[in-house]
Amino acid sequence: MFQKNIFFIWLFVVLHIPFLGNAQTADRPNILIIMTDQQTADAMSIAGNKNLHTPAMDKLAQNGVRFTKAYCAQPLCTPSRASIMSGKMPYETGFIGNAPEKDGQWSDDILMMGKILQNGGYKTGYVGKWHLPVPTSKKSQHGFEYIENTSFQDYNDAATPSFCARFIKENKNTPFLLVASFLNPHDICEWARGEDLKMDVLEKAPPADQCPPLPANWKIPDYEPKIVREQQKVSFRTYPTVNWTPDQWRQYRWAYNRLVEKVDSYIEMVLASLKKYNIEKNTIIIFTADHGDGYAGHSWNQKQILYEESAKIPFIISKIGEWKPRTDDMLVCNGTDIIPTICGFTGVPKPAYLKGIDISKKIENPNQNLRDTLVIETDFADNEELLNISGRAVITKDYKYIVYNKGDLKEQLFDLTKDPGEITNLTVNPSYKKQLNALRLYLKQWCKKNGDPFVSGL
Repeated sequence: MFQKNIFFIWLFVVLHIPFLGNAQTADRPNILIIMTDQQTADAMSIAGNKNLHTPAMDKLAQNGVRFTKAYCAQPLCTPSRASIMSGKMPYETGFIGNAPEKDGQWSDDILMMGKILQNGGYKTGYVGKWHLPVPTSKKSQHGFEYIENTSFQDYNDAATPSFCARFIKENKNTPFLLVASFLNPHDICEWARGEDLKMDVLEKAPPADQCPPLPANWKIPDYEPKIVREQQKVSFRTYPTVNWTPDQWRQYRWAYNRLVEKVDSYIEMVLASLKKYNIEKNTIIIFTADHGDGYAGHSWNQKQILYEESAKIPFIISKIGEWKPRTDDMLVCNGTDIIPTICGFTGVPKPAYLKGIDISKKIENPNQNLRDTLVIETDFADNEELLNISGRAVITKDYKYIVYNKGDLKEQLFDLTKDPGEITNLTVNPSYKKQLNALRLYLKQWCKKNGDPFVSGL
């Protein structure tokens, strides 16, 4: 009798364990986050840009949802990346300027993305540019078991697809989180200075008349806070474009487009690995950038400023072969929203202190509106040296209100529906006093509610 019972127990185990394992794999999708560096939202052919060709990015949009009003938490590398990895705003993490990779800076009270997913039973990997204030060796804190290609060397981007492929191959039978972090089109900084590029090689720019046209908003707008141009003088190396001619700006846009195309080709290689190892249909892909680039708008290169080109980023959530294409104009912040979203997709518990939105709910129900107003921030810095010039932007469906903490003229108000290039500052127009006062009040109340010290200095 005892032997008979043992047989039935053994039979139950043999029959049911594989079934349960397969069900878990199907229910728990892989998460692949692809991130570029310094890519403005409009630098994709799927976004209507006819001066470049991005088939890999377009493929993601053609198999998912492209969010057309997505912003970074702060348009600077370390603050934005720290926000993405924590789900908190830079004023909350304390990283408001670029910071070195050094132990003891990151609060133990703030869980990092890799650790959250690792605690939820996911295999975790990170490949490519790091630029976070946590040592890559401290896996107990950041939670990425597999971490490769983070140390700077020439052609990092070219190596990233191979390291990603290895991780995908080794973990194809278990749910995973993989971050593929590319450096380009950040090489535009070196190009503007006339230096050798770090990631790739570009041929000489053609004559200006063969380059993309200048954007409609390329001139410095009237009634712009003077402080933003004053801080450019701190570092000519960062802003070598201050006295550029229109022809130079056209060549800049040509070079920038080529760098976007370079990184797009590497993204295609990462996507090919999903198909190669037959996990394409069970992988949710989030494509974004840490921040944008001036792209010649307002005669601006670099980031930090709160104009659309620098603060607005690509944001696509895709499941290749499974989802139909659509666009969505809900306001998104990649810094605060990615962790809640991947927790929503995977069922991994989200830290209770996070305030971002779970966009998986929007994917499931397109008619659901999860946010109607967004606040983002900036702190101007010369790399790791803060310049004590701070700013905030309040963004709604129609308007953007920008305010800085210094200068006689601190504010800008734009009607993004009528003036997407942010050319006309409406703070000097009495007809918009009601909208201006409403957004001033909103920011003041938001800062008080969320513990943001910004308004205390105004």
